[in-house]
Amino acid sequence: MLNDIILEHSLLVNNSLGEGVIWDHRLQQLYWSDILQNKLYCWTFSGELAVYPCPESLCSFGLTRDPQWLICAFPRGFAFFNPSSQALQWITHLELPDGARLNDGRVDRQGRFWAGAMIDSSKGKQELGKLYRLDFDTTVSVQISDIRISNSLCWSPEGERVYFADSPSRCIQSAKFEPKSGNIGQLHDFAHTDKNAFPDGACIDKEGCLWSAQWGSSTVKRYSPSGELLLTLALPCKQPSCVTFAGPNLDHLCVTSARHSLDESQVSPNDGGLYIFSSPYSGLPEEICHMPMSVANKN
Repeated sequence: MLNDIILEHSLLVNNSLGEGVIWDHRLQQLYWSDILQNKLYCWTFSGELAVYPCPESLCSFGLTRDPQWLICAFPRGFAFFNPSSQALQWITHLELPDGARLNDGRVDRQGRFWAGAMIDSSKGKQELGKLYRLDFDTTVSVQISDIRISNSLCWSPEGERVYFADSPSRCIQSAKFEPKSGNIGQLHDFAHTDKNAFPDGACIDKEGCLWSAQWGSSTVKRYSPSGELLLTLALPCKQPSCVTFAGPNLDHLCVTSARHSLDESQVSPNDGGLYIFSSPYSGLPEEICHMPMSVANKN
Protein backbone atom coordinates (compact mmCIF):
# COMPACT_ATOMS: atom_id res chain seq x y z
CA MET A 1 0.00 0.00 0.00
CA LEU A 2 2.99 2.26 -0.63
CA ASN A 3 1.07 4.29 -3.22
CA ASP A 4 -1.51 5.13 -0.55
CA ILE A 5 1.07 6.96 1.58
CA ILE A 6 0.85 10.57 0.40
CA LEU A 7 2.96 13.53 1.48
CA GLU A 8 0.54 16.20 2.79
CA HIS A 9 2.73 18.65 4.70
CA SER A 10 6.39 19.65 4.42
CA LEU A 11 7.48 21.88 7.30
CA LEU A 12 10.84 23.22 6.16
CA VAL A 13 11.99 24.37 9.59
CA ASN A 14 15.74 23.85 8.98
CA ASN A 15 16.30 21.70 12.05
CA SER A 16 19.95 21.04 12.80
CA LEU A 17 18.93 17.81 14.53
CA GLY A 18 15.18 17.27 14.52
CA GLU A 19 14.28 14.39 16.83
CA GLY A 20 11.87 12.78 19.27
CA VAL A 21 8.60 13.45 17.45
CA ILE A 22 5.47 12.44 19.43
CA TRP A 23 1.74 13.18 19.20
CA ASP A 24 -0.28 14.35 22.21
CA HIS A 25 -3.72 12.87 21.51
CA ARG A 26 -5.26 14.87 24.37
CA LEU A 27 -4.29 18.30 23.01
CA GLN A 28 -4.09 17.20 19.35
CA GLN A 29 -0.57 18.59 19.09
CA LEU A 30 2.62 17.30 17.52
CA TYR A 31 5.89 17.86 19.40
CA TRP A 32 9.49 17.44 18.32
CA SER A 33 12.83 18.92 19.33
CA ASP A 34 15.88 20.35 17.61
CA ILE A 35 18.49 18.94 19.96
CA LEU A 36 21.40 21.08 18.79
CA GLN A 37 19.42 24.33 18.78
CA ASN A 38 17.81 23.81 22.24
CA LYS A 39 14.30 24.17 20.80
CA LEU A 40 10.95 22.41 21.15
CA TYR A 41 8.43 22.62 18.30
CA CYS A 42 4.66 22.26 18.59
CA TRP A 43 2.39 21.97 15.51
CA THR A 44 -1.33 21.39 14.98
CA PHE A 45 -3.19 20.21 11.89
CA SER A 46 -4.79 23.65 11.68
CA GLY A 47 -1.32 24.88 10.69
CA GLU A 48 -0.26 26.57 13.92
CA LEU A 49 3.44 26.28 14.75
CA ALA A 50 5.00 27.33 18.05
CA VAL A 51 8.68 27.17 18.97
CA TYR A 52 9.82 27.12 22.60
CA PRO A 53 13.38 27.63 23.89
CA CYS A 54 14.73 24.90 26.15
CA PRO A 55 17.15 25.39 29.05
CA GLU A 56 19.46 22.72 27.60
CA SER A 57 19.49 20.37 24.63
CA LEU A 58 16.21 18.45 24.74
CA CYS A 59 17.45 14.97 23.85
CA SER A 60 14.14 13.11 24.28
CA PHE A 61 10.88 13.58 26.14
CA GLY A 62 7.47 12.13 26.93
CA LEU A 63 3.98 13.14 27.99
CA THR A 64 2.92 13.45 31.63
CA ARG A 65 -0.46 13.40 33.35
CA ASP A 66 -0.46 17.20 33.27
CA PRO A 67 -0.57 18.18 29.57
CA GLN A 68 1.38 21.37 30.29
CA TRP A 69 4.45 19.43 31.44
CA LEU A 70 6.81 17.02 29.70
CA ILE A 71 9.21 14.53 31.23
CA CYS A 72 12.56 15.15 29.61
CA ALA A 73 16.00 13.71 29.09
CA PHE A 74 18.42 16.61 28.98
CA PRO A 75 22.10 15.84 28.21
CA ARG A 76 22.99 14.62 31.69
CA GLY A 77 19.76 14.03 33.57
CA PHE A 78 15.97 13.84 33.85
CA ALA A 79 13.59 16.71 34.60
CA PHE A 80 10.01 17.92 34.22
CA PHE A 81 9.71 20.90 31.87
CA ASN A 82 6.81 23.25 31.11
CA PRO A 83 7.48 24.77 27.65
CA SER A 84 4.92 27.58 28.03
CA SER A 85 6.07 28.86 31.42
CA GLN A 86 9.69 27.70 31.01
CA ALA A 87 9.47 26.14 34.50
CA LEU A 88 11.98 23.36 35.12
CA GLN A 89 11.95 20.80 37.93
CA TRP A 90 14.92 18.45 38.08
CA ILE A 91 14.32 14.81 39.00
CA THR A 92 17.88 13.49 38.97
CA HIS A 93 21.27 14.00 37.36
CA LEU A 94 23.41 11.18 35.98
CA GLU A 95 27.15 10.64 35.98
CA LEU A 96 27.97 10.05 32.33
CA PRO A 97 31.36 9.55 30.67
CA ASP A 98 33.12 12.53 29.10
CA GLY A 99 31.75 13.10 25.62
CA ALA A 100 28.44 11.39 26.40
CA ARG A 101 24.90 12.73 26.54
CA LEU A 102 21.44 11.23 26.75
CA ASN A 103 19.70 10.60 23.44
CA ASP A 104 16.61 8.66 22.34
CA GLY A 105 14.00 7.98 25.02
CA ARG A 106 10.37 7.02 25.55
CA VAL A 107 7.64 6.27 28.09
CA ASP A 108 6.90 2.52 28.31
CA ARG A 109 3.43 0.93 28.44
CA GLN A 110 3.45 1.09 32.26
CA GLY A 111 4.32 4.80 32.39
CA ARG A 112 8.04 4.62 33.23
CA PHE A 113 10.50 6.84 31.34
CA TRP A 114 13.59 5.50 29.58
CA ALA A 115 16.53 7.14 27.81
CA GLY A 116 19.83 5.92 26.47
CA ALA A 117 23.17 7.65 26.06
CA MET A 118 25.25 8.34 22.98
CA ILE A 119 29.00 8.87 22.73
CA ASP A 120 30.73 11.57 20.71
CA SER A 121 33.29 9.48 18.81
CA SER A 122 35.32 12.60 17.98
CA LYS A 123 36.45 12.88 21.59
CA GLY A 124 38.75 9.86 21.46
CA LYS A 125 38.77 6.62 23.41
CA GLN A 126 36.28 6.56 26.25
CA GLU A 127 33.73 4.56 28.19
CA LEU A 128 30.60 3.54 26.28
CA GLY A 129 27.04 4.59 27.08
CA LYS A 130 24.07 2.87 28.73
CA LEU A 131 20.29 2.61 28.50
CA TYR A 132 18.61 3.88 31.68
CA ARG A 133 15.20 3.18 33.19
CA LEU A 134 13.72 5.88 35.43
CA ASP A 135 11.25 4.38 37.89
CA PHE A 136 8.38 6.13 39.64
CA ASP A 137 10.42 6.60 42.84
CA THR A 138 13.25 8.31 40.83
CA THR A 139 15.45 5.21 41.03
CA VAL A 140 17.61 4.92 37.90
CA SER A 141 18.81 1.51 36.74
CA VAL A 142 21.01 0.46 33.83
CA GLN A 143 19.28 -1.94 31.45
CA ILE A 144 21.76 -2.17 28.54
CA SER A 145 25.47 -1.27 28.51
CA ASP A 146 28.23 -0.71 25.93
CA ILE A 147 26.18 1.56 23.66
CA ARG A 148 27.60 3.99 21.14
CA ILE A 149 24.34 5.67 20.00
CA SER A 150 21.13 4.58 21.74
CA ASN A 151 18.09 4.64 19.44
CA SER A 152 14.87 2.98 18.20
CA LEU A 153 13.39 2.42 21.67
CA CYS A 154 9.75 1.26 21.48
CA TRP A 155 7.44 -1.48 22.78
CA SER A 156 5.01 -3.90 21.17
CA PRO A 157 1.30 -3.02 21.56
CA GLU A 158 0.87 -5.28 24.60
CA GLY A 159 4.25 -4.30 26.03
CA GLU A 160 5.64 -7.83 26.08
CA ARG A 161 8.53 -7.02 23.69
CA VAL A 162 10.96 -4.14 23.54
CA TYR A 163 12.94 -2.91 20.52
CA PHE A 164 16.29 -1.12 20.61
CA ALA A 165 19.20 -0.23 18.33
CA ASP A 166 22.78 0.84 18.82
CA SER A 167 22.75 2.82 15.57
CA PRO A 168 26.35 2.23 14.33
CA SER A 169 25.73 -1.53 14.43
CA ARG A 170 23.06 -1.16 11.71
CA CYS A 171 20.94 -3.68 13.58
CA ILE A 172 17.59 -3.32 15.35
CA GLN A 173 17.29 -5.75 18.24
CA SER A 174 14.35 -7.04 20.25
CA ALA A 175 13.88 -8.81 23.57
CA LYS A 176 11.17 -10.12 25.83
CA PHE A 177 10.03 -7.46 28.29
CA GLU A 178 8.64 -8.02 31.76
CA PRO A 179 5.99 -5.29 32.17
CA LYS A 180 5.71 -5.45 35.96
CA SER A 181 9.42 -5.24 36.76
CA GLY A 182 10.50 -3.36 33.65
CA ASN A 183 13.34 -5.81 33.04
CA ILE A 184 14.67 -6.59 29.57
CA GLY A 185 15.42 -10.15 28.50
CA GLN A 186 18.15 -11.37 26.18
CA LEU A 187 18.51 -9.19 23.09
CA HIS A 188 18.24 -10.85 19.68
CA ASP A 189 18.73 -9.43 16.19
CA PHE A 190 15.40 -8.29 14.76
CA ALA A 191 16.40 -6.59 11.48
CA HIS A 192 19.65 -5.57 9.81
CA THR A 193 19.78 -2.36 7.81
CA ASP A 194 21.55 -1.54 4.55
CA LYS A 195 25.00 -0.03 4.25
CA ASN A 196 24.85 3.69 5.18
CA ALA A 197 21.36 3.21 6.64
CA PHE A 198 21.52 3.64 10.42
CA PRO A 199 18.43 2.85 12.51
CA ASP A 200 17.36 5.98 14.34
CA GLY A 201 13.98 6.74 15.96
CA ALA A 202 11.22 4.14 15.67
CA CYS A 203 7.59 3.53 16.58
CA ILE A 204 5.08 0.69 16.60
CA ASP A 205 1.80 0.77 14.67
CA LYS A 206 -1.58 -0.71 15.58
CA GLU A 207 -0.70 -4.01 13.88
CA GLY A 208 2.49 -4.38 15.91
CA CYS A 209 4.78 -3.50 13.00
CA LEU A 210 7.88 -1.39 13.57
CA TRP A 211 8.54 1.80 11.57
CA SER A 212 12.21 2.81 11.48
CA ALA A 213 13.64 6.17 10.40
CA GLN A 214 17.00 5.24 8.89
CA TRP A 215 19.61 7.98 9.05
CA GLY A 216 21.61 8.49 5.85
CA SER A 217 19.24 6.47 3.65
CA SER A 218 16.41 8.93 2.81
CA THR A 219 13.97 6.21 3.86
CA VAL A 220 11.60 5.00 6.54
CA LYS A 221 11.04 1.25 6.65
CA ARG A 222 8.23 -0.88 8.04
CA TYR A 223 8.95 -4.32 9.52
CA SER A 224 6.56 -7.06 10.57
CA PRO A 225 6.61 -8.30 14.19
CA SER A 226 8.91 -11.10 12.98
CA GLY A 227 11.38 -8.66 11.37
CA GLU A 228 10.34 -9.05 7.73
CA LEU A 229 10.77 -5.89 5.65
CA LEU A 230 7.28 -4.94 4.45
CA LEU A 231 7.66 -1.45 3.01
CA THR A 232 10.24 1.20 2.13
CA LEU A 233 9.08 4.82 2.03
CA ALA A 234 11.33 7.25 0.16
CA LEU A 235 11.77 10.69 1.71
CA PRO A 236 12.91 14.06 0.32
CA CYS A 237 15.56 14.42 3.06
CA LYS A 238 18.86 12.60 3.49
CA GLN A 239 18.85 12.05 7.24
CA PRO A 240 15.45 10.98 8.62
CA SER A 241 15.75 10.81 12.38
CA CYS A 242 12.47 9.85 14.04
CA VAL A 243 8.94 8.73 13.16
CA THR A 244 5.50 8.66 14.79
CA PHE A 245 1.80 8.51 13.98
CA ALA A 246 -0.37 11.56 14.55
CA GLY A 247 -3.73 13.13 13.81
CA PRO A 248 -7.25 12.57 15.20
CA ASN A 249 -7.26 9.02 13.81
CA LEU A 250 -3.53 8.40 14.29
CA ASP A 251 -3.21 7.73 10.56
CA HIS A 252 -0.66 10.39 9.60
CA LEU A 253 2.99 9.36 9.53
CA CYS A 254 5.34 12.12 10.76
CA VAL A 255 9.10 12.09 10.14
CA THR A 256 11.77 14.46 11.47
CA SER A 257 15.13 15.03 9.78
CA ALA A 258 18.49 16.73 10.31
CA ARG A 259 20.95 18.99 8.52
CA HIS A 260 23.73 18.25 11.01
CA SER A 261 26.84 16.57 9.51
CA LEU A 262 25.92 17.44 5.90
CA ASP A 263 28.40 19.68 4.10
CA GLU A 264 27.26 22.63 2.00
CA SER A 265 27.48 20.66 -1.24
CA GLN A 266 25.08 18.02 0.14
CA VAL A 267 22.48 20.01 2.04
CA SER A 268 19.17 21.02 0.49
CA PRO A 269 16.17 23.02 1.80
CA ASN A 270 14.46 19.68 2.49
CA ASP A 271 17.09 18.57 5.00
CA GLY A 272 16.02 19.45 8.51
CA GLY A 273 12.34 19.47 7.60
CA LEU A 274 9.43 17.62 9.15
CA TYR A 275 7.28 15.56 6.78
CA ILE A 276 3.69 14.46 7.35
CA PHE A 277 2.10 11.74 5.22
CA SER A 278 -1.48 10.50 5.14
CA SER A 279 -1.47 6.72 5.23
CA PRO A 280 -3.68 3.62 5.33
CA TYR A 281 -1.86 2.62 8.52
CA SER A 282 -2.56 3.81 12.04
CA GLY A 283 -0.51 4.08 15.19
CA LEU A 284 -1.07 3.84 18.92
CA PRO A 285 -1.57 6.70 21.40
CA GLU A 286 1.67 7.84 23.04
CA GLU A 287 2.00 6.53 26.58
CA ILE A 288 1.83 8.93 29.53
CA CYS A 289 4.42 8.99 32.30
CA HIS A 290 2.88 8.16 35.68
CA MET A 291 5.69 9.55 37.79
CA PRO A 292 4.24 12.11 40.22
CA MET A 293 5.68 15.58 39.82
CA SER A 294 6.11 15.80 43.59
CA VAL A 295 9.24 13.63 43.29
CA ALA A 296 11.02 16.50 41.55
CA ASN A 297 10.94 18.55 44.74
CA LYS A 298 13.04 15.91 46.54
CA ASN A 299 16.05 16.21 44.23
